[in-house]
Amino acid sequence: SWNPNEIISGAREPIYNLNRIIRLQAVLEIITNQTAMALDLLADQSTQMRNAIFQHLMVLDYLLAEEGGVSGKLNESNCCLQIDDNGKVVKQITQEMRKLA
Repeated sequence: SWNPNEIISGAREPIYNLNRIIRLQAVLEIITNQTAMALDLLADQSTQMRNAIFQHLMVLDYLLAEEGGVSGKLNESNCCLQIDDNGKVVKQITQEMRKLA
């Protein structure tokens, strides 16, 4: 049976465990901040790429206007680009992550 008065071999002092928890918390905070920064950069890049693609589509439509634009050239009736800005959602998530850290 276990005797609480016995010294348990390999047991650490409570302050040691507390220090380890504090260090782990600091590492987790760093990882959270770095992840938020990376997601933020990816959201910016995604928005820039979406804008560039949309601009290219507009130029192609202009150049192919006589042929009915890109849709007319490809003979497709439902050829359209649907813009969905997921970057805004990622930005909101990264802001919330930074608030928690």
